[in-house]
Amino acid sequence: MRKKHVGFLKLENVDKAREKLLQRAKLNLRVEIVHLNNALGRVVAEDIYALRDYPPEDRAAVDGVAVRSEDVVGASQSNPIRLEIVGVVEAGDVISGKSLSIDVNQAAIVYTGAQLPQNSDAVIPFEEALIEGNYVYVFKQVEKFKNVSRKGEDFREGELLISKGTLIRPWHIAALVESGYKEVKVFEKPKVCVINVGDELYEFADEASNKSGIPNSTGPLITAYVSELGCEPVYLGIVPDDEVAIKDIVEKALRKCDVVVVTGGTSVGGKDLVPDVLSKFNGAELIFHGVNLRPGRTAGAFLIDGKPVLMLSGLPVAAFVGLENFLKPLIENRLNMRKLPESVIEGKLTRRLANVVGFKSYFRVVVYEDNGQVYITPLRLTGSGILSTLLKGNAVLVIDENVEGYEEGSYVKVKLLNPIYEGRPEFLQNSL
Repeated sequence: MRKKHVGFLKLENVDKAREKLLQRAKLNLRVEIVHLNNALGRVVAEDIYALRDYPPEDRAAVDGVAVRSEDVVGASQSNPIRLEIVGVVEAGDVISGKSLSIDVNQAAIVYTGAQLPQNSDAVIPFEEALIEGNYVYVFKQVEKFKNVSRKGEDFREGELLISKGTLIRPWHIAALVESGYKEVKVFEKPKVCVINVGDELYEFADEASNKSGIPNSTGPLITAYVSELGCEPVYLGIVPDDEVAIKDIVEKALRKCDVVVVTGGTSVGGKDLVPDVLSKFNGAELIFHGVNLRPGRTAGAFLIDGKPVLMLSGLPVAAFVGLENFLKPLIENRLNMRKLPESVIEGKLTRRLANVVGFKSYFRVVVYEDNGQVYITPLRLTGSGILSTLLKGNAVLVIDENVEGYEEGSYVKVKLLNPIYEGRPEFLQNSL
């Protein structure tokens, strides 16, 4: 039984806690087939291979005239070579057999993307030729396959197009279309139940009722984060500080979802009931509770019926840090997702920033550029409920637990969350 009102006797290393979560938690990786129109933002469930060569034939890469390169050897402004025009090919026209064939000293007008006529092997841009009637005068010689998109140069039949675990982006959709796919196998979106615990909370929709207490901003933050992560949020609302009510809603969540996120009631206060309630579920396994993370040290996780149940602070910024450290890695790991590169930038720290040794700290900072120099200014260092630090701050500076901090003028790297400010923001002028 954990002790209340005495604080956490020991905080677990956040990286080790995350590793334990990833090793123990299981997700039921279901697969579904979706049309390409609905595939954007989904995670590929198998390696995908090209069904055909693309382009399927040699094509013109520019507007011009298709020629046999050997016919224009020596062509120049002073020595133009005349070729007879025997046809025109538009993009999308199909040349079958010898329906259009280039013989000696002949050419055809072609447009970008058009199939090359038989026997032609290069394209002269219109800018390097002059068309008069049924003839074209070429002013520049060209090597074989110049200005030609070769058959299969984009990809070959059987070539690996997209690896399992890849998040589908717009260019993946285009490649799948060109390769002949209409549908694709993807992982179903994991369902994440969101529960907010606390007598003091009320829904923002109830604002007009003049309720006293605290508006529940953390719930919408988490559901939005879950959606942006590519999962399906299932919001189960606010639950009072009551063991029976918490138990009932968690049971419902475990039936509905793959992952459960509970905020509030996770610390060691008298009304912090969540850890005790979760520990009483049959077969419940505590993975960790209390980590050296600022903000968000009250984070914890249980495994119940094989499903991870995350406990996070009810304060929005601390909850966000918890999501970044535990929910996001869990989803990426279980879906075998290939991580997208983060936007990281280096800049000059405008004032000293101290860290509490032993804690991995997430500092909200402002990044701005002035006269070609990138500056980084820390915002409020405490207050895990101060949402304005995520609104005004456009980056996060992570300081490891073994680092005491950084001196003013140091160059540090930060993770960008929003665009860089042009010039020092006005809100910094008087506050710092």
